[in-house]
Amino acid sequence: MDGFIIIDKPSGMTSMDCISVLRKKLQTKKIGHTGTLDPMATGVLVVGVGKATKLLGYLENETKTYEARVLLGMETDTFDVTGTVLEQKEVITTNELIDEALLLEKEKKTQIPPMYSAIKVNGKKMYELARKGETIELKPREIKIDELYRVSDLENNEFSLVVKANKGFYVRSLIHDIGIRLNTFATMKALRRTNAGVFSLDDSIKLDDVNIDTSLIDIEKVFIEYPRYDCNDYMAKLIKNGISLDERQMKTESIFRVYHNDKLIALYSPYDNYKYKIIIYLGD
Repeated sequence: MDGFIIIDKPSGMTSMDCISVLRKKLQTKKIGHTGTLDPMATGVLVVGVGKATKLLGYLENETKTYEARVLLGMETDTFDVTGTVLEQKEVITTNELIDEALLLEKEKKTQIPPMYSAIKVNGKKMYELARKGETIELKPREIKIDELYRVSDLENNEFSLVVKANKGFYVRSLIHDIGIRLNTFATMKALRRTNAGVFSLDDSIKLDDVNIDTSLIDIEKVFIEYPRYDCNDYMAKLIKNGISLDERQMKTESIFRVYHNDKLIALYSPYDNYKYKIIIYLGD
């Protein structure tokens, strides 16, 4: 039982709540997820089962796409509508001004995460410190926004946007910063992840519909776009023992697949000047 299950996470559950449900349903402890979603958020949650759990760290680095609903004129401590309202302000803006603000935000290279986040400081999560009233000066983090645009008109101080960004990006912080650009406040009213790397909502299923016989996506299908290297019997034995490979076998800067007798037996990842380490062995 090795592969991926793509869950359409429901609102009101944490990502780990979903894992707990699946752990009982599939009767396995070897299960995990990549790309935590806030409890209020919905959408694509990538779950690894069995040997696929070893690959979650690599999938986590993939870009993710979100659709968010923005409420202008209100600021909360969590930067979303689940938090305590701190202040309200008049909204005087237009669709055109919003689009200008989004263009400026798209060019930003750093972002300050929200206090209410799972980032750890001295072993404690930020939201735990925030709930105790402790304030920590957060350092900006590097970000890369590939896409950012409005998908609905401003109505009743609300509009929707789509953003595609890298690992560690906080949509709540983006929305907070948009409010500042518009000379008002802004908070996140809803969030839905529509894509995570190669996975989309089209691949997702509801928690209640998970069936191990039909819901599991094969590891090979997920990494099919990566380069392929075919090995002989001798190399297959060495690979089974975890041997590292070098540029004599494969010249690439990405993960690559190793096949023996037309069967995927391993995935390798580059780590130093065309040297590659095994990240997962799938052979017998």
